[in-house]
Amino acid sequence: MSIRDNKEIIETIKLLLDSFLSLYKFKESFCKYDDTEDIDLIFYGNLSELDFLNRITGVYNKVRNYITKKPYKLDKIKLNFNCSTLLDGWDVNKEKDNLGVLMVKDGKYYLGIMNKSDNKVFMNVESQKCADYYKKVNYKLLPGPNKMLPKVFLSKKGIETFNPTKKLIDKYNSGTHRKGDYFNKRDMEQLIDYFKESINRHVDYSNFGFKFTNTEEYNDISEFYREVSEQGYKITYTDIPCDYIEKLVNEGKLFLFQIYNKDFSSYSNGRKNLHTLYFEQLFSQQNLKDVVYKLNGEAEVFLREKSIEYKVTHPKNKAVQNKNIDNIKKESIFNYDLIKDKRFTEDQFEFHVPITINFKAYEGLYNEKVNLEIVNCKDNYVIGIDRGERNLIYINVVSEKKGLIEQLSLNDIINEYNGNTYRTDYHSLLDKREKERDDARKSWGTIENIKELKEGYISQVVHKICELVEKYDAIIVMEDLNAGFKNSRVKVEKQVYQKFEKMLIDKLNLYINKKYEANKEGGLLKGYQLTRPYQGDKYMSYQNGFIYYIGPWNTSKIDPTTGFVNLFRLSNYQSVESKQKFISKFDSIKYNRNEDIFEFAFDYKNFDYGATDYIGKWTIISYGKRILTFRNKEKNSTWDNVDKYPTLELKELLNDYNIDYITRNLKDEILKLNDRVFFDKLFNILKLILQMRNSITNSEVDYLISPVKNKNGKQYNSDDSKANCENLPFDADSNGAFNIARKGLMIVDRIKKGVTDKLTIISNQDWIEYAQTHLPI
Repeated sequence: MSIRDNKEIIETIKLLLDSFLSLYKFKESFCKYDDTEDIDLIFYGNLSELDFLNRITGVYNKVRNYITKKPYKLDKIKLNFNCSTLLDGWDVNKEKDNLGVLMVKDGKYYLGIMNKSDNKVFMNVESQKCADYYKKVNYKLLPGPNKMLPKVFLSKKGIETFNPTKKLIDKYNSGTHRKGDYFNKRDMEQLIDYFKESINRHVDYSNFGFKFTNTEEYNDISEFYREVSEQGYKITYTDIPCDYIEKLVNEGKLFLFQIYNKDFSSYSNGRKNLHTLYFEQLFSQQNLKDVVYKLNGEAEVFLREKSIEYKVTHPKNKAVQNKNIDNIKKESIFNYDLIKDKRFTEDQFEFHVPITINFKAYEGLYNEKVNLEIVNCKDNYVIGIDRGERNLIYINVVSEKKGLIEQLSLNDIINEYNGNTYRTDYHSLLDKREKERDDARKSWGTIENIKELKEGYISQVVHKICELVEKYDAIIVMEDLNAGFKNSRVKVEKQVYQKFEKMLIDKLNLYINKKYEANKEGGLLKGYQLTRPYQGDKYMSYQNGFIYYIGPWNTSKIDPTTGFVNLFRLSNYQSVESKQKFISKFDSIKYNRNEDIFEFAFDYKNFDYGATDYIGKWTIISYGKRILTFRNKEKNSTWDNVDKYPTLELKELLNDYNIDYITRNLKDEILKLNDRVFFDKLFNILKLILQMRNSITNSEVDYLISPVKNKNGKQYNSDDSKANCENLPFDADSNGAFNIARKGLMIVDRIKKGVTDKLTIISNQDWIEYAQTHLPI
């Protein structure tokens, strides 16, 4: 048994090394002195005998790293089969140089690599009809027509073979066929006609079956080259008897590998992985008729040697507990053995092959096309995405005409399969994994990987968002969060935002719904291209196709029913005099006996920073409950919470100072005082009244309450909206997503008005005006 598998030995070793480490730290505490100080030389002479402890840190780290090291290895070796150009290309003419061939048999796919000394075994092999055969792929490609055609037909050899006129050669050399100051359309047409004629005479190129546009219809020679590129790809098959392939293998002339993943397993259930479907489409008849998926060269083969012993983790026909505690089905039984990390228990060859999807599609004006569609749409839908910590991802869908349509937290991912509903609480899973990893670090246990869990969650979130985009034909709006925001959360392992944007862009760059037939819109052959390819942060501060980025200012702490925002900066007022001056700017402060609330009426224009507000005149009231979060010294200064009722707090304060709040003018009475304690407490109460978001740590309590009344004479409270199923945000994070989506509606409004410059740069004043004049439906 390995030391790594014996917990008792690990605990003993760790205890011993921890003791040495503690002793070393204790010794070092005596070594921090100034050279000019008088020291006890005898004491420090004896202390030097413990200098061997100086090596403990290195030993400690090496032992810990060895014990916590993963049991398997990811190292792999690239194989080249004594060929420096192995699998560089698949063209039939290059098979003998690159040694690689692809074959198909009974729905399975094979890679054949020829022995370098037997690299002509497939040359001149004719197709044979027989009962048992492999379909060998014959790949033909005309790469880079803008370079290849002149190279083939206007080189010295090409001129001798295809015999162009001297006049055509001279005009080609002068460049009059290209767009520019000396462009001559007639010269371009003559060159294109020469290329067309030469292609039809070329031994290889004539087999592509080109169907060209009439020459006079080309406006630019690049249009011709593009047409050649789109049609210069062809796959055919040669039927080769299995006997012949087996003979080559047995004689060591051919190395044959089955191209395999879990989708090709006889035990595989459910829909295939998208990458499997992509690979299969390379050889489908539908794709070969109108090519969408193109096979590329520069493939690679690797060997990863086994690094752990084969060991059955769960014997077949024995119940296995499901990891997802929310799964209705608590256990599963398999009729085959389960082996943990099976892929590391045997030598494994890996085949990496690049493909191009939609290679005929050329990068167009993505943003302009999307904006034009918005202009022509009568009711645009916007998906607002909020990223926080209480809810990993929160989504709201709003409509120009109908207001808030959907709101959902993606802490839980809910999927349906075969009539069953499966719920996965990723928030709890990530929390649990973080704690397990922390415990493992402290006890030198093997740290379980959280990367796959994070990426699995992001993948599910991206899938849900893409479904909503397709369902509503909606654009996506997210906050343009700066790099500081993202990097500050790297240490918090459940934060998954750094990869979220990239994965969303990549998915929308080619969104395919596996449920659809291949030829249906959104299917394998007609996928949606809704964004540019991801190119770092280049397009992340403005627009990338269907995705827009907006500034994050005041999207969560804003009343969705009135647009009220707390613009006061109460912490700026420290002295009694400054607080008195602040209170003096209120129009009135009074007690409403009928509603049992205090009312503070004011005009923002009388206050610093108040010019941002649009309406200006407001009355904040002390209605409702707030949650005060504070450091509790009685609990080792940990965060704690207590319920606060501003009306009661203010009554107690006024009673303590004998102020008659029922009949007196409260503003005047308050300004008569010159007591620091009074004004400190008053400002704390004002902070509570203005505190919209109220949360309790590690609980489900997280609500938003407004300090002002809306047009219906009510104060917005997210808990009430949820209880009454109103068409308003159900909690604080939902409110953030809702207002992000509303900023998206601002962008839609700008697009329809023809605004194109700095489209998503929304000033604070513009946002407040919009929020206060475009109230929810």
